[in-house]
Amino acid sequence: MTQVSSAITLFFTIMLVSLVVLLSGCSTPEGNAADGKRWYRMHNCFACHGENGRGRGPDIANLDMGYRDFVHRLRNAETAVMPEFNKERINDQDAADILAFLKSVK
Repeated sequence: MTQVSSAITLFFTIMLVSLVVLLSGCSTPEGNAADGKRWYRMHNCFACHGENGRGRGPDIANLDMGYRDFVHRLRNAETAVMPEFNKERINDQDAADILAFLKSVK
């Protein structure tokens, strides 16, 4: 193999590894609905949203929202009524679990 083709092979190998690392950092955690129900209760979400996502606050049962949008809303509530939950209060995995629970509620 020539020096040029070795350099090209090395370049594409580095690019492929970089792409895999980049994509793995952008992945959505898989949620667990049973854990999500526990976190939902633990963080007192039911006080406004009800036991199963239907309460005084907005109806969030059977939520049709993607993970990124859900986490954005969780972290930036944009309302004086709902508290903002930073990563220290609800980490990304717990947020994915809560979303899985809300999506599972019919």
